[in-house]
Amino acid sequence: MALPRVRGGLSSALAPFLFPLAVVGCLIAMGAIAKFLLFAPDVRRVDPAALSELRAIGRVVGEDADTLHEWENTHVEFRYLVIHLDGGEEDLLAEAERRLGRTGWRVWNRVPPESHLESDRRPGLLVSVQPLLGAPLRGELWQGIAATELPMDRMAYVTVQP
Repeated sequence: MALPRVRGGLSSALAPFLFPLAVVGCLIAMGAIAKFLLFAPDVRRVDPAALSELRAIGRVVGEDADTLHEWENTHVEFRYLVIHLDGGEEDLLAEAERRLGRTGWRVWNRVPPESHLESDRRPGLLVSVQPLLGAPLRGELWQGIAATELPMDRMAYVTVQP
């Protein structure tokens, strides 16, 4: 019989502390949620329409993305495309520039083995094109490219940054 009294006495002794503890727990949880919603990182992403224009110059044999920290709470998404430029006998960079020129892209800096392009319709978007051989690729991209068995000397490595 003494046991129920001990339980009742213990719960009545903790009751004044439970409500304030629950309130503090709720405030901490709400603060964490507010921080996530109000101060979530700003990620600048590549416009999907621009990616479609870039993909249209040839056969995409590999694609990758990477999000890097830029400044304080800002992150930038980089997109990497490996595109096979079938046909065409001219220089790979010249061929890529010509094909991109059809959709409004123009060369603003060409320093072989790389070409940088811009478009008035896509302000702020940085695009660089270089031959695949010698490009800094990740292992997953190499595996996908090798599986296509297409000639690598006709593949362009395209880097896109918003």
